[in-house]
Amino acid sequence: MRRVLLLGIISSALLGLIASTFWQQELQYLLPTPVPANYKVVPPGSLITFNHNLQPQRHTKPILLHFFSPSCPCSRFNLRHFTELYRKFGKQVDFFAVTPDAQDLEKAKGYLPEEITVIHDEDEALARACGVYSTPQAAIIQTDNILYFRGNYNRSRYCTDKATNYAEQALHSLIDGQPLPVLDSLATISYGCAIEWAKQTP
Repeated sequence: MRRVLLLGIISSALLGLIASTFWQQELQYLLPTPVPANYKVVPPGSLITFNHNLQPQRHTKPILLHFFSPSCPCSRFNLRHFTELYRKFGKQVDFFAVTPDAQDLEKAKGYLPEEITVIHDEDEALARACGVYSTPQAAIIQTDNILYFRGNYNRSRYCTDKATNYAEQALHSLIDGQPLPVLDSLATISYGCAIEWAKQTP
């Protein structure tokens, strides 16, 4: 009887551990990132102003800000797709990786193409300015500092659904001088890992 009880306890503990691991690594990232209570929507067409060494008032190419956290599984899932975008559009668009945690700066550089500048988003100023509250997210800013696109790279965290390559579609339209195409709602519903300011209560 004791042996059966012990086996039951061990089995329950193992199932709990498996369920917890599944939640930590898989299930929670299938759900939208909770919208922070203090969130202010920054729609496309907004003027983006921020104090940073990007010197946005003087940039001659559009900018893609890639909000990236090396500790976030979702950020790592789309690395291959992000790198493909950089190889494809890097001559026409300046790519920057933005990490909210200064301690992640060097670690982030190890994941990304060495040509991409990785910057620490002090006090999450860039994220707030662009309306970003999770990683990974893309913000595309035109040369006049107008936000062209802010949202997901793909509806699939592995970026395998080519029909929903939202950031890529936005880049094509921007380079062609066209308005942002009409994208489905999944383009802007944030998935992934909440950044620190989004975890704070007002």
